[in-house]
Amino acid sequence: MKYCSSRGLESGLSFRDVLFAGYAKDGGLYVPEEFPKLTLDELKSMAHTSYPGLVFEMARKFISEQEISSVQLKDLIDNNIKKFTTPEVVEIKQLNGELNIVELFHGPTLAFKDLALSVVGGLLNFYLKESQQKITILVGTSGDTGSSALMSVRGEEHTDIVVLLPHGRCTRIQELQMTTIIDDNVHIYRGKNILN
Repeated sequence: MKYCSSRGLESGLSFRDVLFAGYAKDGGLYVPEEFPKLTLDELKSMAHTSYPGLVFEMARKFISEQEISSVQLKDLIDNNIKKFTTPEVVEIKQLNGELNIVELFHGPTLAFKDLALSVVGGLLNFYLKESQQKITILVGTSGDTGSSALMSVRGEEHTDIVVLLPHGRCTRIQELQMTTIIDDNVHIYRGKNILN
């Protein structure tokens, strides 16, 4: 699997390259050079797969075996999803009749962003440990992005995270989720003029 810029000026990049790059150098977004296709049989076989199993199956289509082995990827996903309060991670509840609702709030910060950021944080940490490099993540937030990003990398020696939080412009619980994390790699700045 190789990635290119949506504006066409970059190509042939690995998953690791684009994970650490952010936006493409030409201002575009990174996308796969070829999108993986799922057959009907593959979709049917996933119908009763666990959420961690689905994450693994989808990630395997976008991250080559040369970049992270299947055993390492499965362990990474399993270890980062342990933080969720229910083994199913995502639950589907039936309301009345045929109406169902998907519960996406079982992560450590009760936000749907925990679903993605827990795995992204794990991938960042995997590659940083492998290369013995360190990065700083800068987050500007007015709510759940900051909390989820913090939880995904808190306590990790190869990652510092700096969160800019506008005072009084997010919910009390979100503010507490960010300002009560005491880890050496977590840095919170709360101010009245941040993000205006």
